[in-house]
Amino acid sequence: MKHRLTKGILTATIGSAVGIIAMIVVIIVALLMMLDFFGTYETDNYIENNMYYADAYKLVLNVALKDNKGYIPLTRILYFYLEDDSLSFYEIYVDNLDKETNKLLPISEVCELEKYKLYDGCKDFLMSGQIDEEQNKPFVSPIDFKDVAVTSFFMEEREVFGVQDVHFGWDFATSNQTPVKAVCDGKIKKVDFTFTKNITDVSGGGGNQITLECEIDNDLTYEVLYAHLYPGSAKVKKDQEVNAGDIIAGVGTTGYSTGPHLHYEVSLDGNVVDGMSLVDFSEQEDYNNSN
Repeated sequence: MKHRLTKGILTATIGSAVGIIAMIVVIIVALLMMLDFFGTYETDNYIENNMYYADAYKLVLNVALKDNKGYIPLTRILYFYLEDDSLSFYEIYVDNLDKETNKLLPISEVCELEKYKLYDGCKDFLMSGQIDEEQNKPFVSPIDFKDVAVTSFFMEEREVFGVQDVHFGWDFATSNQTPVKAVCDGKIKKVDFTFTKNITDVSGGGGNQITLECEIDNDLTYEVLYAHLYPGSAKVKKDQEVNAGDIIAGVGTTGYSTGPHLHYEVSLDGNVVDGMSLVDFSEQEDYNNSN
């Protein structure tokens, strides 16, 4: 895209003082964009224009998650890919996983690998904003990832029913009434099942929904939203205490939905956060086999 944009500007302006200034601006903007991608201006794993990488990223996610390889955010993949696009997304994904815990490796450890250590990004990783410590993973998965396809990721720029937006959660497509599970020991804060038919309603928002409150270590309180749930599938009530892994409902396609899927969204102090970054994949094999 950047090459096409540059070529168009050159064609329109070359040979004039204005053209020279424009070329300088283009070069500066391109450099600033690269700096942004390398982590100096990342917020909540959001990368502008990520639709250009969305299909490739989701393809890798769907392979990795089904193989229980853990979760790597797009920001970490692009940190390396945009310096060397001969690397595949999957190669970078696997390189950034701790093979024992399935957690995201600290950026300093990845930059010790021979293939990366001479990259400009690795020379400056201390200022990159990339995670350089082991993360707390307090959640189990909201659904069995071996049974789903990731159709939309956190902060993805996308178009649904002709409308462009940025997605604040995760969408996991699967068959109707696939079990949806509590990600933590917590309390049900809301059960809203107003839709009696499992059909799309473009004015219906999240359709049938459940909200779970997760208090972690008496310190952090997350709210977890499960949306588009199947009519009559709720197995919990408001204020009910649940345990991590309990089945709370089934997948549906109620509300503003393009087909049967779970919308999984997490917020902390009223701000959306990446719910997949909280899932502990080191226990997924035992967890999935026991539920």
